[in-house]
Amino acid sequence: MQCIFHFAQYSVASIIAPLICDVLQEMTKHSNTIFVLQMILMVGIGQMAQTMFVPALTEISSSLNSDPEAMQGIMAWYLIPYGLFQFIYGPLSDRLGRKIPLLSGLVLFFIGAQVAYYANSIEQLYLGSFIQGAGTAAAGALARSIPRDLYNGKKLLEMNSIVSMAILFSPLVAPIIGGYIVGYSSWQDIYLVLSILSIIVIGVLALTFPEPLTKERRNFQPVLQSYKHVLSNKVFVIFMVSLVATLSGVAAFEAVAGILYGNTFGLSPLMISVLFVLPIPGYLLGAYYAAKLTSQKKVLQLGVFSLGLGALIILVPSLFGHNIVATVVLGSVLFFAGAGALFPTLTSLALQPFPKHAGVAGALLGGVQNLLAGMATLVMSWIPLQGQLNIGVFLSFATLVVWGLLMSLEEHHVEMPEGEESLS
Repeated sequence: MQCIFHFAQYSVASIIAPLICDVLQEMTKHSNTIFVLQMILMVGIGQMAQTMFVPALTEISSSLNSDPEAMQGIMAWYLIPYGLFQFIYGPLSDRLGRKIPLLSGLVLFFIGAQVAYYANSIEQLYLGSFIQGAGTAAAGALARSIPRDLYNGKKLLEMNSIVSMAILFSPLVAPIIGGYIVGYSSWQDIYLVLSILSIIVIGVLALTFPEPLTKERRNFQPVLQSYKHVLSNKVFVIFMVSLVATLSGVAAFEAVAGILYGNTFGLSPLMISVLFVLPIPGYLLGAYYAAKLTSQKKVLQLGVFSLGLGALIILVPSLFGHNIVATVVLGSVLFFAGAGALFPTLTSLALQPFPKHAGVAGALLGGVQNLLAGMATLVMSWIPLQGQLNIGVFLSFATLVVWGLLMSLEEHHVEMPEGEESLS
């Protein structure tokens, strides 16, 4: 077991270091360093809230006298409002611009972090998670809309990949921070740290972030009509549901991993935090090569293959009654690599035709993804954990859904869609 721990530490360091250099080079190459840093700030705080508490699940369960399975509900009650409220922020930002809804959501996130900090029951912690998710939903929707305000075509895919890689650094370090906090203090201080960080982010963005959507480019079409316009694009729907299935797999693993490593394998909080973040380098590699490859079709094929291989590596041992740490780690790395390739590619393909409906399209992509992923995670929390079998079955099913949907694109002869409206 100690060997796996040292291998995990070495793997994270050896993969992350060169990737950080490459991401920084890409940022400076495109003269968008400030923009990417702002995107990291606006989305990173929500990503940290989604994973920072994972190493503390055992302590939270004991402190609040709750069953370990109920701990999976913390992420579910975060993801469901994170998805639902994006349907509000998206069209609102098409009318009012991006900055006001963004800052309002971050203030709501701070309130949720405070509720979680003072929680003395699992129900109160659920409420705090719900409010946090409702607040950071603004950043979730606008992280997709804002790049579309500024870029299109191949440039949009490159930017989404860079931003995707950069944003993933926050959940990479969040569980490690959470592990140290619970090791030296209490789990409540995780939410105190999130409260302080949210205040810093609000201040920085209020002072430095320019409004990307000028008044002449705002869309005042009725909300339902805007949603109907975007959803009438069948290819958009295929991309959206593919993203839903992929994110559901990622969210389900994140919800189960802490309990699986802690209860099934009996690992320490620090070891859980290291193994929990190990799939993230896989995601970064997938996103990196998505930006480098010129064929979107090849990216999609490689992404689905990596999803399937990772799911099978986790599933097969469990079918024979075995629970093996190494197969969970390796399988999750491969699944996340596939997700890293698919997320920026599918998002760019879906948003490309909608420069004047970017808020609504981004809200649909983010809202539906996270709402259904949250519901899937909630269902997972109701099913008694049977080692790695649960997650192996779920990841395999998610892969089959993505594969089936993307195979249906053949009849549409889809490449990178051309914009239906030109940017002003």
